[in-house]
Amino acid sequence: MDKKSALQLFLDKLNIEDEGFLEDLNAVSMLISKRKRELLFLENNKGNEMFFVVSGLIKIFKTGEDGKEIVLNIAKEGEMFAEVVLFLKNIYPASAMAITDTLLLSINTHHLFERIKRKPEFAMKLLGIFAQRIKYLVEKIKELSGEDAEEKIINYLYSLKDKNNTVVLDIPKKDIATLLGLTAETFSRTLKRLSSKGLIKMNAKRIELLQ
Repeated sequence: MDKKSALQLFLDKLNIEDEGFLEDLNAVSMLISKRKRELLFLENNKGNEMFFVVSGLIKIFKTGEDGKEIVLNIAKEGEMFAEVVLFLKNIYPASAMAITDTLLLSINTHHLFERIKRKPEFAMKLLGIFAQRIKYLVEKIKELSGEDAEEKIINYLYSLKDKNNTVVLDIPKKDIATLLGLTAETFSRTLKRLSSKGLIKMNAKRIELLQ
């Protein structure tokens, strides 16, 4: 995908049709690619870039004092991340790594902020996206705190399914498990249990939802 198409995808996400916004974004952004397992930035690194996933998957994570990795989110196509640097003095509060080969729009927040001041409509669109993200995270916390392993996995699979009720797990199972607040062993064991109950059908990374 070329940069113009990537920018259009971003504007479609914001529901903006003004060509002027396309020109503004083009001036403050770059199209970059990351290989599988390549780091984008580390926790506490300084930076002034926010990102939009054009294709691929990005893992957002923190590392505990014991060295254990805590997965906070997995950003997929059509999602933004690291927009927090707009407000946190250019410090990334978590790390980011490509799970698959990934294409990204890298947007300079300093230059973006200058354009936001001139075009309040753009600011309102971005705030709408941020509000949706906060709502999603609050709902996710509620879900993870109140569900058992089977419910967590079924709800996660349903959030990813295509029109044929099929999910392809491009993400390592251990990362999904951490995201859902489970151990890798519990995740694998629960998938097998769901399969034996006739709720899913597994074929390597491909999972079909049967109910």
